[in-house]
Amino acid sequence: MALKMNENTFLGFYKNTIQGYSKAYQRYAIHVMEDQKFASFDAQVKLSSENMIPFVEKERAISSTVTNIHFAPFYEYLEFIKLYKYSVPFFYEFSNDQTLQDILNSKGFECFEPQNFQPNFIIGTSLGEEPPIYFQDKNDLYLKFVLQKSYSNIDMDVINYRFPIIIYINTVMHILEIRYDSTKYDSAFAAESYHLLIQNCIEWLQENLNINLYICNHNNIIPILKDNDDGRVKIYKQMMELSTGGSAELTSSEETDYVLPFIGELRELVSENEDLFERCEDAKNLLLQYLDDKEKTASYPYIYIKWVNPVESESYTVKVTFDYFNSKYTLMQHISGQCKDLGKERMNNAIQYLCESGSFTKGEKI
Repeated sequence: MALKMNENTFLGFYKNTIQGYSKAYQRYAIHVMEDQKFASFDAQVKLSSENMIPFVEKERAISSTVTNIHFAPFYEYLEFIKLYKYSVPFFYEFSNDQTLQDILNSKGFECFEPQNFQPNFIIGTSLGEEPPIYFQDKNDLYLKFVLQKSYSNIDMDVINYRFPIIIYINTVMHILEIRYDSTKYDSAFAAESYHLLIQNCIEWLQENLNINLYICNHNNIIPILKDNDDGRVKIYKQMMELSTGGSAELTSSEETDYVLPFIGELRELVSENEDLFERCEDAKNLLLQYLDDKEKTASYPYIYIKWVNPVESESYTVKVTFDYFNSKYTLMQHISGQCKDLGKERMNNAIQYLCESGSFTKGEKI
């Protein structure tokens, strides 16, 4: 069981964590601080019985609040709503008639409410060492674990920081995601450690929530996204490995149609010269059969999907890696790039679209 820290040590984890994020994310955090009324940057704000929003200087919004115990609810809230780099999706069902809320209540897990939150000054070192807290947002529920991590800076000082893990649960569509970031400068935390993290989350969910998990079947994702004609969601990059051992990566711009390398070009050649190929129907069918066999026997290790918005800075990209972790699960990598949206909404939108479109379907039980 993890030990209780003193207040200054505990707050130091908040400080080291937020300072380790990008400047873009820190600006996003400042925006959330004001938008959600955790603080005001208006110098005219006066404390009263009607207005209890504290004033902070915007230029010092992070530095003046990150070690202030009164702002602990804000930094806890940020971890619920932030954009995470990775997510692993699953479908789920409960093995009895209990609802998720019933199970959480029976386990005594704490519901996060910013106005009432009091930190317990404990951060675990392994998953399940400390019970999670959860945040309810309409039909979405977010379970949060926080682990201690550390790295050495350029001066070889040990920097301790928080490593949150979010279990996002959509209670209407019965989908969930394990969301997490990459660790910082930790050569000992290899790919196998991420696999262990996913496995630990799966085991915790099965043991504590009495839940049945199902893999995310992605067999239909490429044809469904290829046939999508609304222009809002499209494949723009794909790795294709042929059964003969060759491979190619296709990148397409927003203005061009999606075409598989070599195979797609030959199909277009046949289509554009239909009159010539009609003179030798057998040769045409033989060529199309060959291309069809190559396409169906190829493997597709990953694709990049772009959600296109009228304002380019609001567009975002997700890399979907198939057969991740023992060739079993699907990994989604959420790429921030130039997108200004650094919150959870784009993650929620991505997984919901892929499930509603039939790109992801319920697979075998884990």
